[in-house]
Amino acid sequence: MRLRLLFVCAFAFATCAFAKDVYLSIGGSVGAFRTDMRVFNPSTTKDIQIQAYLLPLNNVDNTNVQPKTITVPKRSMAVYDDVVTSLFGATGLGGIRLSSADDFVATQRVFATASDGSTTGQFVAGVDQTAAMKQGVIVQMRANGTQGQARTFRTNVGVVNPNNVAANVTWRIYDKNNNLVGQPFNQVLQPFGVIGPSGMAAFGLSSTADLSDTWMTFSSDQPIVAYGSVIDNLNNAGTYIAGAADSGGTPFTPATPNGKTYNVSLSSFVITVSPEIKLLDLNVGDTVTFHITVRDSTHGFELLDPNGAVVIPPVIFTPGDVVDKTWTVKTKGTYAYFCANTSCGTGHSSMTGEFSIQIATMPPDSGPRY
Repeated sequence: MRLRLLFVCAFAFATCAFAKDVYLSIGGSVGAFRTDMRVFNPSTTKDIQIQAYLLPLNNVDNTNVQPKTITVPKRSMAVYDDVVTSLFGATGLGGIRLSSADDFVATQRVFATASDGSTTGQFVAGVDQTAAMKQGVIVQMRANGTQGQARTFRTNVGVVNPNNVAANVTWRIYDKNNNLVGQPFNQVLQPFGVIGPSGMAAFGLSSTADLSDTWMTFSSDQPIVAYGSVIDNLNNAGTYIAGAADSGGTPFTPATPNGKTYNVSLSSFVITVSPEIKLLDLNVGDTVTFHITVRDSTHGFELLDPNGAVVIPPVIFTPGDVVDKTWTVKTKGTYAYFCANTSCGTGHSSMTGEFSIQIATMPPDSGPRY
């Protein structure tokens, strides 16, 4: 999964020739995959300094990330192969932000080397913060579509919030026949938060709709950078899909602020709900959001009401997915949740739990009953 994550990453949907606050693709080196970055200084008179930030994944608040200072000589290109290691001295994956008082051009190449020395990958142009948008559309994506008899595809989506405040985003996914799949999906992106390229389930998809040709939109109260990536399952070749402005899109509308949010962590074969849901915390009619973070394996999640009806349909996530699932309390009683991926690992059976809502208790015994 980590190889796939590195291969398909990209943040660019528009190229800004000279920019001052630039966001690039997720960088990192895993197995045969590499991420190389180039930064060009167009000045004919002076060297420039750039503050480079490595932004961790998983939609965390990256406000306090400390930068590395790099210097690019006049009319020169700085070379950073395996950029996360060579520039930041780190391992794994992370989004990259470059900021300077001077103009510069930044690009990346994400690629893998085959046994014969050939490479496949994607080129990524830097996106300036001013090119982020509140309403956008990502088109020409496909998942499990066929071309001929054997070729299938998978689609991933990634996003970064280039703001020092949280961004509230609504995602909508449409099928081959231009029908909305499921319901609009609400998500909170943390300040400078990064979600690496993730399956569409991380953006609300929980349907078997025909996605052989699919598209999705986003509307946000803050400008964000989003993109899609379509991967050929036959050879792992990726096609970068740039997000575009959606002039007819639905503006973001804040939800009624009467809901309650709980953090749900799927890690080490344990499902943890924080804070703990106590007997009197919720009641019928309450709106509840489970902020689900998947950390170490391909886990799933499903929630059933006291009658066994499905409240949150079964969905399977990949490591690094951060997903919000919102539901409404319709009945009192004991709710059960569990991992929906039976093949997640040897500890799967331990990934269960329950909580109770407003269960009535019997009054103290006051004598015989007839």
